[in-house]
Amino acid sequence: MRTSQPYDERYATCSYTHAWLRIMGESLDPDEVTCLLEVTPTEIQRSGERLSPETDNVHQYSGWFLSTKGVLTSLDARHHLDWILERVGDKHREFAALRDRGYLLDACCRWDSKSGEGGPTLSPLQMLGFAQLGIELWFDIYFDDRD
Repeated sequence: MRTSQPYDERYATCSYTHAWLRIMGESLDPDEVTCLLEVTPTEIQRSGERLSPETDNVHQYSGWFLSTKGVLTSLDARHHLDWILERVGDKHREFAALRDRGYLLDACCRWDSKSGEGGPTLSPLQMLGFAQLGIELWFDIYFDDRD
């Protein structure tokens, strides 16, 4: 799935962006999700595992994540969202099965504003792609320090 307009890799109002797909649940088995989707995640977490070696706190939920962090350098959020949709956009039945199991399914795009003006763009095909998968898309927006 691609946007109808060319990507703007140097998106003028953005200083940083990446996107991720998140599937989470207490009883979720990340390996089972990988087999079902036939997609290798960029990260997983298992319920009960320590958050980091420095803490005794543990993950409450298992998770399966597919992220563009460290994969794409584009400042155009559409590029990041398309990357995710290119990997899972045809998995309608699989996502319905995961949703039926009660797992949290969503996608997020971190978007850092360079000046506090403008914002990310979504294409109609992306909106349709996430809608057909039954996945909500949300934005985590930050503002660069301004003088």
